[in-house]
Amino acid sequence: MKAILSTFCLFLFAAGLMAQTPMLKGKVIDRETGEAIPFANVVWCDGKTGAATDMEGDFLVADTTHCDSLKVMIVGYEPMMVFVPEGSKDLTIGLIASATTLDEVMIVTDMPSRYEEVEMATMSISSREISSYDGDYRAKKSADASYDYAPASGASSGGEGSGMKAGQLTSGEINDFSKWSLWEDIDKTDLSNYNKQWQLYPENRFVVQVANSKKLPVHNATVVLMDESGSVVWSAKTDNTGKAELWAGMFTGKAEKKYSINVIYDNKSYPVKKADSFANGINFIEIPVACSQEKNVDVAFMIDATGSMGDEIRYLQAELSDVMTQIKDSLPGFNIRLAIVFYRDLGDNFVVIQKDFTSNIPDAIKYLQATGAGGGGDYPEAVDSALSVSVNQLSWSSDAVARILFPVLDAPPHGETSHIESLHKSIPVAASKGIRIVPLACSGIDKSTEYMLRSFALATNGTYVFLTDHSGIGNPHIAPTTDEYKVELLNQALVRIILSFSKSPECDAVKPNIENLQDTAVATLPIPRDTAKTQDSTATVIDSLKTDTHIVAPLPEISWRYYPNPTDGLLTVEIVNLPEGDNGFLYLTDLNGKLLRRYEVKESNNISVDISEFPTGTYYLTYFYGTEGKLCAPVVLLH
Repeated sequence: MKAILSTFCLFLFAAGLMAQTPMLKGKVIDRETGEAIPFANVVWCDGKTGAATDMEGDFLVADTTHCDSLKVMIVGYEPMMVFVPEGSKDLTIGLIASATTLDEVMIVTDMPSRYEEVEMATMSISSREISSYDGDYRAKKSADASYDYAPASGASSGGEGSGMKAGQLTSGEINDFSKWSLWEDIDKTDLSNYNKQWQLYPENRFVVQVANSKKLPVHNATVVLMDESGSVVWSAKTDNTGKAELWAGMFTGKAEKKYSINVIYDNKSYPVKKADSFANGINFIEIPVACSQEKNVDVAFMIDATGSMGDEIRYLQAELSDVMTQIKDSLPGFNIRLAIVFYRDLGDNFVVIQKDFTSNIPDAIKYLQATGAGGGGDYPEAVDSALSVSVNQLSWSSDAVARILFPVLDAPPHGETSHIESLHKSIPVAASKGIRIVPLACSGIDKSTEYMLRSFALATNGTYVFLTDHSGIGNPHIAPTTDEYKVELLNQALVRIILSFSKSPECDAVKPNIENLQDTAVATLPIPRDTAKTQDSTATVIDSLKTDTHIVAPLPEISWRYYPNPTDGLLTVEIVNLPEGDNGFLYLTDLNGKLLRRYEVKESNNISVDISEFPTGTYYLTYFYGTEGKLCAPVVLLH
């Protein structure tokens, strides 16, 4: 009885609060048909108060004295600003159908059953866009007290007539594979508190290199890491360079002493009894199969569309649209497919909506540009739900040379056990499908989330990208925990990453002649480094390749020679005029910037490098010396 009285008192108290707040009733309908429009977003012009229409098109929103206009938005209709006369208690708003329609929309939610009947994607408008609107509301009032919304300058989506241009956001990239020793260090020091929080331990790493009898990389081979009992510990697919990343104890941090590897390709199995961890080298496996000739590239963007993304989402939409246009032009003969996933949080108008993969890039771009920021409210968002949809429900190609998922976000997932377990289910599935996760961290990301995202990238053979403050756009962005990184335009960085994940030696590759090599001028090289610095993790190499001897001298006091180039495996590197006591390190990396080998330059300045076990392709040599100096150049391996 006491509990009932307490509940009744709380009800009366809540009712009293509601009675003290003036409420505005309204209905949103299709102007032509008069039919009710459910799940439309109705937001006051100050962006602080809003509501969504119910199944009958009705809404109830708290009145406000801060502004006199409502913004109404939903996918499939033109957005509208509605002037609300003082003292209004009830109004009807008629929307005009948009010429652009969206298809293949799916709602995925873990919310209570009352939300399960939601079937329509909705649009929202951020408070920044509303507050920046500088039109004369009253002068544009129409007979039905509504008028069309004109986007503020600089707040459009990057579509036709938007005025938003790509090439404005700045970014950096941390490829922890290229700085493995550094990652091992910060994983145990600077970021060590977060592995327990997310139960992610990318520490026990096994690398497998698969090539065919012609020493060409084999794509899409399934590579399985097994414990002594024969149970599968991790599964992955080989990438465009023929490598797969496998992990033991990813969610526990515990590893056994012995593991084995099994490579499965074309329904045949190729076992390796003893697996070497990366600390002991790379596991090389040669299998008798034909050359890989995949020409499919799948790219998906998983975008946080909550209100906190309002400072950057329109710029991001312009940047991502430009990226896909460049990729289409840069990979002639490839089938490029694009998928879009938007997500918000539990209790919002939608949790996850999607457009599945399509080769019609312009159509997918329209979908990308159709949704603005809205909803949310607390810091964590439905990241785990969106990741589950992106990994499990998008139609990823089974024979793509690259499958890349870009989560674009500014907040972590919820930290409760059920959400972490959901993430733990999605990550191994992504790895087993060959989906490379490349997070794009926006303003609002903290150190805990940075660790989580970098762990996602490592677990799935991806890399970590983050926005920087150099563009002056959006709220502040934290600097990542690392030694050094290069600042570059976001669209250029994403294009570079997608191309590096997609390109591979042609099946009919033959030894090039010296004339072809002389024309080689520019290559982009992610630089691995284990010493503490704070500037640049990539470098542009401007060189020419020569058949026998190559000399480059960026500083007058030191130079090097490496020969032969191209090579069939054996390579000699000579450091010329090496300062006494300055030994430095020589690194070998692959096309994706992964650190393959490291050589310490001691008293002798002559280093013998054997890369014959690696498949045909382009590799990079990098030599660091002194406090700032470095030499870097490409090497072509042809068997």
